[in-house]
Amino acid sequence: MCYRLDCKKCGKYSWGGCGKHLSTLYGSIEQGKHCNCHPWPGVVMPSSQTTTQNKETVTQNKCAPTTSTAGI
Repeated sequence: MCYRLDCKKCGKYSWGGCGKHLSTLYGSIEQGKHCNCHPWPGVVMPSSQTTTQNKETVTQNKCAPTTSTAGI
């Protein structure tokens, strides 16, 4: 079972235990209070910066279709 620990470097919450319940543990900790000094294997961490970048990428990739003249 995984359990919450106080990180000695940053003072935020880290984890101990088996590592099989990290998604549940991560979700139970208030946003902004997760330790990033150590990895959270298997946990997809939300990031507003990544979301913004993805939206910009989609917007930038809206191009008119091109036709290929290769082989003509």
